[in-house]
Amino acid sequence: MAITTAKAMGRWQIRPLALGVTSVISLLAVAHANSVSAAEWKVIPSINVSESYTDNVKLTPVAESSYITQVAPGLSLTATGAQLRFRADYVMQNLYYSGNNNGIKTSHLLNANANSELIKDLFFLDGIANISQQSVNPFTDQATSNLNLSANRTEVRTYSVSPYLRKNFSPEFTAELRYSRDSVKTSSQKVFDSTGDKILLDLKSGSSYKTISWGFQFADQKIHYPNQADIEFQTSTVNTSFALSSLFSLTATTGYENNTYVALGEKPSGIFWTTGFSWTPTERTRFAFSAGKRFYGSTYSATISERARASVWSLGYNEDITTTRGQYLIPATNDTSAFLNQLWKASIPDNSTRQQLVDNFIRDTNLPSALAQPFNTVTNRVFLQKNLQASVAFTGAQNTVLLSALNVKREAQSASQADILLLGISNPALLEKVRQTGVNALWNRQWSPRTSANLSTGYTQTVSANTGIKDNTKTARASVSRQLQTKLRATVEVRRVEKQSNLANGAGNFNENAVTLFLLLGF
Repeated sequence: MAITTAKAMGRWQIRPLALGVTSVISLLAVAHANSVSAAEWKVIPSINVSESYTDNVKLTPVAESSYITQVAPGLSLTATGAQLRFRADYVMQNLYYSGNNNGIKTSHLLNANANSELIKDLFFLDGIANISQQSVNPFTDQATSNLNLSANRTEVRTYSVSPYLRKNFSPEFTAELRYSRDSVKTSSQKVFDSTGDKILLDLKSGSSYKTISWGFQFADQKIHYPNQADIEFQTSTVNTSFALSSLFSLTATTGYENNTYVALGEKPSGIFWTTGFSWTPTERTRFAFSAGKRFYGSTYSATISERARASVWSLGYNEDITTTRGQYLIPATNDTSAFLNQLWKASIPDNSTRQQLVDNFIRDTNLPSALAQPFNTVTNRVFLQKNLQASVAFTGAQNTVLLSALNVKREAQSASQADILLLGISNPALLEKVRQTGVNALWNRQWSPRTSANLSTGYTQTVSANTGIKDNTKTARASVSRQLQTKLRATVEVRRVEKQSNLANGAGNFNENAVTLFLLLGF
């Protein structure tokens, strides 16, 4: 195992691979609970070697240059069977820094999920595990990868295990009873590590209900913090839908929620309701909208999606009470893989072949997990998040274009003195009301079967409403990739990052220019 030198790398303590073992035990148990021989297993090892030069390795106003050597072995494990779906992608990223930053940093990256049918048509088990490195504070440097020695990074480790019973009492109704156990931990000692327990009961009407359909959900989630009071989120919901035609339906929900966190404003409990509609004029087009009331005031939700032969359009808006840990546990709202699957569904009907193409494209173009994604501020608070996201993608014989935009507002609903220590800020009002807006664009050109080029650019603005602090970040990347052999790919990438803040004396400003040569070898 690599050892970090204490001289300039003391902040980056090496964490052994054992940190991820606990997280994936549940997933491995899922695999062994089924007939392993009945599933098709694939093991794909790889190694990514790269050499980078950056003129601002720490992303600070006073720049320090460094050469960065990366050796990153990886392993992809998949299993597909009648009663098992399992996938785990793991990378151990070893980085060596030259110059004044001389030393080695090791990071672990894991993305694993599994679903198993333990008793046919009755008892199931889901599992998810993840290890990643994330930014902590949106009002300082935002590293675009693990290569930079940013002081604004923390390792986040999550897992979730969820056994559930699901029974289809056709044609009357479907019932599901689910229990979930999850955990969220970080490498920062100032963040409250936590575990959660959740019970969900979900009843939905069956096919015998043609004109009027109904549903009932009861959810009770408790979050446990060491040496801190637990918080609880409990909701009971009844929803109905009235079909005016096969294409258009009126929708309504009502229920009661009872949340136990210490609120800054209104008591976080009470009756809620929404009314709206759902319109599906074609199998490729869908519109949905709802409006209503919750304890904090008016609430809205909207979804518009369109899939054409060579394009996919998506627009969504939602509001919810959530937490940082909750954001790390749920999938991205605008998942890149799912979006590209929709884009290429007409031209590549086979699901397995299409997913492999999507995975390769995301890897080769260095796309994020979500097309438009705000910085998930690491905070111990409960907050109200209002999230507007839009994406569009076009594809042709040689070109693929992805465009995305976001506008996210977060308003603190609970107080937390711990945030002052966690983020190193003197004014706790900094994070009480935060707005993030951004746009991203990517163009991929397939010059030949073995050569492609990518050009991407992005702009993000982060504003603290209570303090007036505003940060603007611009990024630009260009790369060319060449398949040298069947399992060997080379990529040359250049990037530029500019950050400007309205803090006095340019305290938050920096620029970075970098160039990287990647060699990715599969086995």
